[in-house]
Amino acid sequence: MRRRKLDSIGDITDAVIRRADPKKRRYAARVALVWEQIAGPEVAQHTVAASVREGEFVVSVDSAAWAHQLDLMKDRYLASIRSEIGEGVVKTIRFTVSKQVERSRSIEHEAAKVSEFYQQEATPSIPLSESERLQAEYIADAVKDNHLREAALRVMIKDLEWKKGVRANSEPHAPSDGATGDNSSL
Repeated sequence: MRRRKLDSIGDITDAVIRRADPKKRRYAARVALVWEQIAGPEVAQHTVAASVREGEFVVSVDSAAWAHQLDLMKDRYLASIRSEIGEGVVKTIRFTVSKQVERSRSIEHEAAKVSEFYQQEATPSIPLSESERLQAEYIADAVKDNHLREAALRVMIKDLEWKKGVRANSEPHAPSDGATGDNSSL
């Protein structure tokens, strides 16, 4: 009986990946992620990891001053990248001045503004009183279909509770000393 040598799945996977990607392009995304971690937030604001080609990691920088400063520190960055990803992926780093950084930051800024705009308001809902709840149920009773009536009632109650919270946050608070709240003498 002949014995076969059994390979581990990891060895087979590595061999397939090496054959499919001999230029190690699969590491480009990892290098970009590692760059932001290694560079830190201040440097990352002024740079964009552009590409990794044949061992050269190209970083776009928004100004010549930053490119010069980073070029002076490239050995430190190169050592950090190699320790994170491995020795054979990045051989050199090149910093180039590019408008791509400004465009990229502008897009990120706009996306943050849009996200902030659509963020849910922090207005707390105020539960309806028993009387208000009964009024909502009375209005919902006009809907004949049971499922639709229940859904309409849930939506109506949620909306009224939210509106009640908005109203409470926008009205001036009543004085706690028993005064009438007439501020015309102020």
